[in-house]
Amino acid sequence: MALRVAAAALVVGFGAQFNGTDAYPDAGAIDADYDAHVGETVHVWGEATATDDGRVVVTADSLSLRVTDPTAADVEVGDQVQVYGELAPDRRLVTVAYDVQSPDSLNAMYAVSIAGIALAAGAFLRRWRVDLDRRAFVPREGE
Repeated sequence: MALRVAAAALVVGFGAQFNGTDAYPDAGAIDADYDAHVGETVHVWGEATATDDGRVVVTADSLSLRVTDPTAADVEVGDQVQVYGELAPDRRLVTVAYDVQSPDSLNAMYAVSIAGIALAAGAFLRRWRVDLDRRAFVPREGE
């Protein structure tokens, strides 16, 4: 029981303390004073909102950046894009690494997660039942 309480306390404590990383400026800080951040390495989560001269435009909050990668062929408008790279003048980002998540891939991830939960719950409940009097799970009789 003490181990469960300690684990729960650590999870809640981490959630209360973790507010993202301070290693990179956030989109609002970059947008407020863009020129001061030119040349810095940044990490931005945003949405692909358009293509401009073959470049993808990624928008996070009010900050819009034209990125060198991914290309317009790799992304559809509306995809979630995570980009890491160096800020350049004229609202450009020289991409070092990126990841694209389309709405379809997110839906597939949720569907697989729900199916896994249902299978695990079904396997558990085949061998165990809820005893409301004792407020506990007990083995099913005859197993």
